[in-house]
Amino acid sequence: MDRYDRQTKFQPFGENGQHQLQTAKIMIMGAGALGSHVAEQLARAGAHHLTVVDMDIVEISNLHRQALYDESDAYDMRPKVVALRDKINKINQHVTLNAVNKELTPSNIEEVIKQYQPDIIVDGMDHFDIRFLINEVCHKLQIPWVYGAAVGSKGTVYAIDFEGPCLKCILENVPETGESCAINGVLPPVVNQVASFEVSEVLRYIAGKGFSKKLITLDCFEMNTRSTQIDMLKNQQCPVCVHGHYNILDKQHMSSIEALCGDAFLFRFKEKTFNLAHYFPGDVLKENDYVKLISFKDYKMTFFADGRMNVHGVSHLEEAETLYHNLRKSIQ
Repeated sequence: MDRYDRQTKFQPFGENGQHQLQTAKIMIMGAGALGSHVAEQLARAGAHHLTVVDMDIVEISNLHRQALYDESDAYDMRPKVVALRDKINKINQHVTLNAVNKELTPSNIEEVIKQYQPDIIVDGMDHFDIRFLINEVCHKLQIPWVYGAAVGSKGTVYAIDFEGPCLKCILENVPETGESCAINGVLPPVVNQVASFEVSEVLRYIAGKGFSKKLITLDCFEMNTRSTQIDMLKNQQCPVCVHGHYNILDKQHMSSIEALCGDAFLFRFKEKTFNLAHYFPGDVLKENDYVKLISFKDYKMTFFADGRMNVHGVSHLEEAETLYHNLRKSIQ
C-alpha cells in the first residue's frame, strides 16, 4: 500500500495534490510550538522540501507543547532546527529539511528567503513584531504565507496572499498587550489545533484550491471555533498591500538591548564575541558549538554563537544597560 494512500483517496486533494506537495518548497519560520507541529504534519504528509528557520535551543519548559523534542535535546542545549531535522529524518527519509539556525531580522530576511526560494511560508513565530516583518517581505516578494498564533487557550489562523487583505489590514499596529505564552501561558491543544489549520491552508493552496479566505479563531478551553470572511477586512489605504510601503523591512538597524517577556533582556554582540566569552565575568556552566550557558551573580545568560545573549534576572532597562556595557568592557 502506498505511504500516502489514505490522503490521496480524499478526492479534493488526490494524486495531483500529493505530487504538488512533494515538489513544493515550504519554509517554516519558527521551530517552537507551532513550527515543530507544522513541520511534523507536513513531513508525515509527504512534503519533501522543507526549510525551517529558528534561532533558539530546546529547553525543558518547551516540552509540554513542542512536538518531537525530548529531555536529551534540552539537556544538550541543541538548537531546535538541528533537533527537528534529526527527528524528521527518522519520520520520513524522503524529506530534505534545511535547518537554518539564525535570527530573522529586517537586514537578512530577504536574503534568507531568496536563498531557499519557498513557494509558501508558514508562520511558527511567537511574537507580533516578526509577523509584521514577514507580512511586509511576503508582500514585497509576492509569496503566500499562513499566519498562526496561539496564546492561553485561544488561537488564530489566517492565510494571506500578496493581494490582501494582509496582516496590516487586520491589525493596524503591533498589539501592546504583551500577549505571549511566556506571560499568559498556553495549553497544548490550542497549539495542535492552530498548527493543523495552518497545514490545512497549505494543503488547500498546494492542491490548487486556493486559501479559504477565512480568518479562523478558536478557543480550546471554551470549545469555540469561528470563521470570518476576510474580504470585508481589506483596508483600501493599507500602507503594505495597497501602497507597498515596508517600514519595518526598511529598518536595518537592530537595537543592542531589547526587552523580552518577564525579567529578561536580549543583548546583541558581534558574532566573534562568542569565542571571547571566557573573558566575561561569571562561570560557563555548560557549552557546545552553538551556545554557552553562563551564570553571573543572579543572572542566567544564554549566549548564542551568532552573538545574541538572552539574560534572565534583569528587572529594568537601566540595569540591563549597565550589565551590557560591563560585559562589553570585559572583552575589550
